[in-house]
Amino acid sequence: MRLRAHSLEAVVATFVLALAAGCSSSPDIPGSGLHSSGASSGGTGSSGGGSGGGSSSGGSGSGSSSGSGSSGGTSSGGGGGTITDSETWADGKTLPGSVTIAAGGSVTIAPGATVNVPAGAVIKVEGTLTASSASPTHAKLTGSGWGGIVVASGGTMTLDGVDLLGATASQGAALDVQKGATQAEYDDGTIDSATTPFQVESGGALGTKHATVTKAGGSSIVDGSLTAQFLDYDSNGHEGIGTSDPAAVLSIEDSKLHGSGPIADMLVSSGAASFHVAYTDITNVHCGFHFNDITKFDISYVNDESNAWGFMLYGSSTGGTVSYSNVDQNSQYAYDEEGTNGPITFDHSYVNGNVMQGTVSVTNAQQSAVTGTGPRAN
Repeated sequence: MRLRAHSLEAVVATFVLALAAGCSSSPDIPGSGLHSSGASSGGTGSSGGGSGGGSSSGGSGSGSSSGSGSSGGTSSGGGGGTITDSETWADGKTLPGSVTIAAGGSVTIAPGATVNVPAGAVIKVEGTLTASSASPTHAKLTGSGWGGIVVASGGTMTLDGVDLLGATASQGAALDVQKGATQAEYDDGTIDSATTPFQVESGGALGTKHATVTKAGGSSIVDGSLTAQFLDYDSNGHEGIGTSDPAAVLSIEDSKLHGSGPIADMLVSSGAASFHVAYTDITNVHCGFHFNDITKFDISYVNDESNAWGFMLYGSSTGGTVSYSNVDQNSQYAYDEEGTNGPITFDHSYVNGNVMQGTVSVTNAQQSAVTGTGPRAN
């Protein structure tokens, strides 16, 4: 069942009718890119930067640096408050509260270390946060209801092999990258149960390789730039990754994006400069792609399969291409093109299922599944 609404009252009315009719999936709402399961989660994530900045800058230091596993320097707050020098967070360390790594300060997370973070605490990076713990045991930042890492203007974060566990604060994101951050790279780590796994604010940029998102508690928000390779992302019944800034840039390759049933979309643009998705599997969500407002997109070597909709193409100013891809076994529509779009072409692709073609051009249509699609070996 596909429901459209042009006002809040109509959305409510149609959703009530859907429930009365026994519709098992949340309605898709063109114009918002959100389902009922994803709308609130996007709102909580958007305020993460403000929360992080306020709580970390206002933290007060306690204890001494000798108890923090510091090596190679001291901090003005003993591992809490504001860190102005260099220190290492060793296994078993517990942060006393929110921490700001000030410009000129640096923190290294020791290989394999488990660092405990209290509820509501935020790690704000204006200086440098680093770790290299990919083998044999990941390091961990763990807690219940903590507020994640904020990479602020001038900050550098390079984490390799660090798991972020329990960043479930209602405001904040496991990783929040703000405008002006010098570098933000997150590799070979698992983000588990985060309310907002990734938040990249306008003007910010995040790179990630071989990261895993499990049991997401809400949506990721990318209004800056996200470049992901070999990402395994479990949206867990929520909208996956959404954009709303006209300058947003999303690039995903060699990844597996999946949900828990056809109840929320995976990649959604309500404003973006470009989406590039290649060699990727998108499965078990409502819409693999939902474009309400995007400048351009290019999709190639993708398996967009076993969803409700493969593509909702409702607004692309200069259009886009889908090439050498399989759009198959989607229960409602392979693609639905409506609204105002630039030229859209499906080329050398296998499209199986209902289509609402609009102005889509089909070239070199394939009669069987295209080979060579999906993630490549690293």
